Amino acid sequence: MTKIFTTALLCILLILGGISNCFAVNVTTIGLDPSLIATYLAEDESQNTEIINVVNNFIVSHIRPNMTDFEKEIEIIKYLVTTVTYDIDELLNDSYFINDSYKAYGALVNHKAVCSGYAKAFDLLAKTCGLSSIVVTGEAINSSSQNGPHAWNQIYLDGEWYNVDVTFEDPMTNVVLGYNQLFNNYINCTDAEFSKDHIRANGHSCQATKYGKKLVAYYLNTGLVDFNGNLDLVRKNYEQLILNFALTGQEKEMKEMVDKLLILGAKYDNNSNFIASNNDLELTTYVLTHLAAGEHIVIVVTGPNTQNTFSIDTGHWLNDYLTIPGKCSMQRIFSSDGKLDTRILIFKFG
Repeated sequence: MTKIFTTALLCILLILGGISNCFAVNVTTIGLDPSLIATYLAEDESQNTEIINVVNNFIVSHIRPNMTDFEKEIEIIKYLVTTVTYDIDELLNDSYFINDSYKAYGALVNHKAVCSGYAKAFDLLAKTCGLSSIVVTGEAINSSSQNGPHAWNQIYLDGEWYNVDVTFEDPMTNVVLGYNQLFNNYINCTDAEFSKDHIRANGHSCQATKYGKKLVAYYLNTGLVDFNGNLDLVRKNYEQLILNFALTGQEKEMKEMVDKLLILGAKYDNNSNFIASNNDLELTTYVLTHLAAGEHIVIVVTGPNTQNTFSIDTGHWLNDYLTIPGKCSMQRIFSSDGKLDTRILIFKFG
């Protein structure tokens, strides 16, 4: 494939369908390394048409006029997390980087990819939307402290670079949350935040926090880009909705709110209902105090690494610790799955 042909295809991709908020650019101006062209556009012309159609449809459906670069970025991440499944089979049966799952084609057309495919698809969508991004390579560290080759992205927002890992952001193993949610653990992070499980071999230094976790969380939960947004107000609103739904028996709606609160992170700055220790007495005292105040439903949030440390995790906890008249039941227990570092415990009395 010649560079001229590739440039023409990219230009077609950018202008196909009369997209007004994108512009045709030469391949050299978007920072696409010529050696990586084959990973974005295939040798097979029919595959190129498929890629062009997917990218064009994404822009028409998801990118609005006057969107900020940050908003475009989040739409790209949501789209990939929603539509792409991690190719576990390819991970186990390494085809030496020739499988489509290593390419943008795999993620965008087959909806199946490994980290390389996620990263290249993000890069292609970002650049098509006029954003500056690169693919970063290095190693990832798993929960068993083992290293393996990995790829992710960096994006340039308001003059600063940020790390983005769409593969790690995809909650592929969480059947409760599904593919339409974001953990917000790997979006617009600093190098220090990524260093816990990423070892970068190339790319830019990422130190900025302006578009980091706090803003991402506020935007995902309110749809507003507010650098001074108060996440505690969002959390308290979710808890009030949980209480209302629990009182009225709206189980589905309550669960949806709990999922949102879990992803957002439930610890308030004032620690209003957050119990960081694993002291049974502290937990029991908190529940009984709220019961004595006339509350019928009590929500408690426990910190990381508390599962199976409270006696609440045993079947006889209610009888051993709560000696109160009337009916008492534990409505739900939501446990950490390794990515979400809080548990929400809901008690219903009476």
